[in-house]
Amino acid sequence: MLIIIGIARGVPFVMEKAECKHLLDKAEKEAKQGNNETSAELFVSAAKCWSRWEFFSKAAKAYERAYEHAMLAHKYAEAAESMKSAGYCWIRESEHEKFEVDYQIASEAYIYAAEEEKNPVRFVDGAFCAIVGGDLELARQLIHAAAETTKGKAKEMINLCLMLNEYHFGDADMYIEAALTRVLDRNAIKEIREMFFLSFAAFVRSSLESEVAVTVNSLSESTGLDKHKVRQMVNRGIVQGHIPAYLDQDSEELVIDSDRLDLSDLRRRKRPILSRDLRDPGAWDMQLDD
Repeated sequence: MLIIIGIARGVPFVMEKAECKHLLDKAEKEAKQGNNETSAELFVSAAKCWSRWEFFSKAAKAYERAYEHAMLAHKYAEAAESMKSAGYCWIRESEHEKFEVDYQIASEAYIYAAEEEKNPVRFVDGAFCAIVGGDLELARQLIHAAAETTKGKAKEMINLCLMLNEYHFGDADMYIEAALTRVLDRNAIKEIREMFFLSFAAFVRSSLESEVAVTVNSLSESTGLDKHKVRQMVNRGIVQGHIPAYLDQDSEELVIDSDRLDLSDLRRRKRPILSRDLRDPGAWDMQLDD
């Protein structure tokens, strides 16, 4: 029955899944023979195949295997791209920590790429990934390395990295419009805007873990972005799975979505006390003296 349905759609469903497995087996065979570059390419093909059928955890693992063998083949930039793709797949499974870890690993792969290619702009790529992955110290180191070794257009990118690393999203948003759109092409700007969004989503996730209450208003104040922009990006983050919460339309407070995040796990990580958890929110700042 599945095969009949698949044929009606144009591609047999079972045959397509078998193709994913076939690609994976070929990748493993090439890996065992030490053909790392070919193996990496096949793992990427398998990952894309699994993604088409929304087997995102399988896709993520295949991308991570592609990273391993791309690194062995000294294809460091390709390895970094594979880890970023793996991260996107983990987000589809609400695995936010794995997403961040994969971006941290991607940032380290870009360090190797900078050395291998003698291209210091790769330090900037690594800094962006470190910011998204939440490793701000590594991001600072890479920003410094980039500033010491690059010239020209990369200087604008370094300035943007500095703003994002300090969570100055309002300044960064204006800087993209005022400076970067003049020196970068459309595709590069598209990539920059995506990194901007991912950095913002990472900031919101960390705020959910550390703040008493996270609202559109508080995010606007802390980031320097106007409320409309914050609301727009929060809604996008929720829809795409980058922000494990939903937005209360009355209070405009972000409420943790238990379907996307294990609340017991968040409590172990010192989940923030939200305003609705407080019997008397006004008592939060009281000084209890003897």
